[in-house]
Amino acid sequence: MHKSKLLVSFFSCMLAIGMIASLVGCGGGKNNPKEIPTLNVGWSNELHTGQMELSMVRSEKFSGNKTHLKPISDVQLELVKDGKTIAYINKILTKGAAECATLLGQGHMDVAYCSSTGMISAYDSGTDVNILCPIQSGGIAIVAAKDAPYNTFEELVAYAKKAEIPIMAGYHSAVSSPRVVLEYALKEAGLKVTENQADFEADVVMMDLKGISNLIPALSSGQVELWAGPIPNPQNAEAQGIGKIIATLDELPGGKWVDFPCCTMNVRTEIKEKYPEIIQALVDVTYDISEYATNNREDTAEALSAFVGLDKSILAKNDTTYAINPDQRFQDGMKLYVEVMTEIGKLKGRLSGMSYDHAKDLVFDFSFANNTLKNKK
Repeated sequence: MHKSKLLVSFFSCMLAIGMIASLVGCGGGKNNPKEIPTLNVGWSNELHTGQMELSMVRSEKFSGNKTHLKPISDVQLELVKDGKTIAYINKILTKGAAECATLLGQGHMDVAYCSSTGMISAYDSGTDVNILCPIQSGGIAIVAAKDAPYNTFEELVAYAKKAEIPIMAGYHSAVSSPRVVLEYALKEAGLKVTENQADFEADVVMMDLKGISNLIPALSSGQVELWAGPIPNPQNAEAQGIGKIIATLDELPGGKWVDFPCCTMNVRTEIKEKYPEIIQALVDVTYDISEYATNNREDTAEALSAFVGLDKSILAKNDTTYAINPDQRFQDGMKLYVEVMTEIGKLKGRLSGMSYDHAKDLVFDFSFANNTLKNKK
């Protein structure tokens, strides 16, 4: 090729590369959709984690905030900070902590709002996950079949000790807080609890009902005659005339479970380290949603009625405490969970035999919540 033609070809290529670089410079950065990360975030359609749905159905209440979630479809939102989209959020509707633990472990979920005990168990089993902060406390009750011959927890214990066959008790998720609380409370009361349905020497046989939606059907069909579950399922069981609440957390013996912490905001460690700004923004958003749910009970009940699938009048009975403050009370609760899960044989992996003081440095990271609380003052 002639030298002049080579020069023309060279400068043409350089011009093309320059134009591409210019286009990338104009459309790139944080506002380039190709460079904005997408996170998969899960919560359930109940009142322990379902308040996050307010970002979908009451988005206008938060749109004026510096950081907020903006729905762009039924299953996707934009995480907006200072007027810029910093992440896309895919909403994943989950069945409970056990499913969240599986999805986090597989890398199919990045952030999960679910039971803290599920995340403690997930870490123990080898999933690198951190609990960032509480999102609620309380809101758990023990429900028995309507015709059960006992009306209080104490009467349940007395009946179980004399019954000729074991009582069948259910739980919605193998590593959920309600399951841990129920099993420990029964054992602490002196009952023999097992999952072996062939053990007729047991007082209570526990069964995995595999999802919150199966709690009431299992009670109405007689598959179980007892379960512990999150609000509003106990209230719904009473409203349908299927079950009766025999004890709330506050009514369990010893007083240790009063307004006890349950669900938390949790993140894969890899995601936290890769996108700290995004995780901080999500914690900020979670704080704002918690404040709204706490201070606007009636509107929250109305807003979440269709999502939860229950009448507003049932959701209005919600007495759950919503907050993200990892205060001493929350940490005392987490310590009790670790101790209880160790005692009943639920921690056999990385946390086996480990004290809470050691475990908390591995499982928990309160830095994001503390930053939010500091900036919100």
